[in-house]
Amino acid sequence: MSRGKRKITEHDLHAYTDGALTGAAREAVEAELAIDPTAADEVEIWRRQNEALRALYGHVTDEPVPPRLSVQRADRELRASSWHWSRMAAAAVILLALGVAGGWFGRDLASTAPTEATLVAEAVEAHRVYAVEVRHPVEVWADERDHLQTWLSKRLDRTISVPDLRDYGLTLVGGRLLPASNGPAAQFMYEDETGRRVTLYITPSRSEGETAFRYARLERLDAFFWSDEGISCAMVGDLPRDRLREITARAYEQLV
Repeated sequence: MSRGKRKITEHDLHAYTDGALTGAAREAVEAELAIDPTAADEVEIWRRQNEALRALYGHVTDEPVPPRLSVQRADRELRASSWHWSRMAAAAVILLALGVAGGWFGRDLASTAPTEATLVAEAVEAHRVYAVEVRHPVEVWADERDHLQTWLSKRLDRTISVPDLRDYGLTLVGGRLLPASNGPAAQFMYEDETGRRVTLYITPSRSEGETAFRYARLERLDAFFWSDEGISCAMVGDLPRDRLREITARAYEQLV
């Protein structure tokens, strides 16, 4: 940035991502992003997380917001405690702005929801990138299934089975290793007779508890996700919701 211009801070970048800047302030951030690819990448990650959060929890926006979860009160508390604006904290603030009210989520707002949002965002992004590939959709093809299972189990440091989904008209294409926000991730890809693909995304999880299937729609893709036995998983595809849920249930049965 040239001398005399105010330095663009991380707070400015978050405000820009949240659509809170207008006029000259917004133009200043856009000018910075044009010359700083690292900042531009960060903003894009935050934008995708915001989309995932809206897909996960947008349905509660019509519910009344309890006074303890009001945006104004949250803002005062955040300013008073001088939170560090990390990506996860920013995601939690977005959820407050959406008007999340009570329940299990309200008890663990800052830690649980951003993790789920990140899981869905990463799974959908990986599907979007690799499901369209013709020559290189996977690293290890289905004819090396045993090697694929052993390799990914070793990299994720836990036994990972490769679900057989042929009963649902899906043939294994293969799989690959991916980077994730909390370490390595595995992706298994399946294809039906029409060429449509679904992917199963798996990452290690610190939680040993079990969660029920949850649903999200992001970037015109459907996803069912859950956590169990030290892993978090997301099944992603452009399929009818009921069919994708049945496929998810079948994969879950073979993973536990």
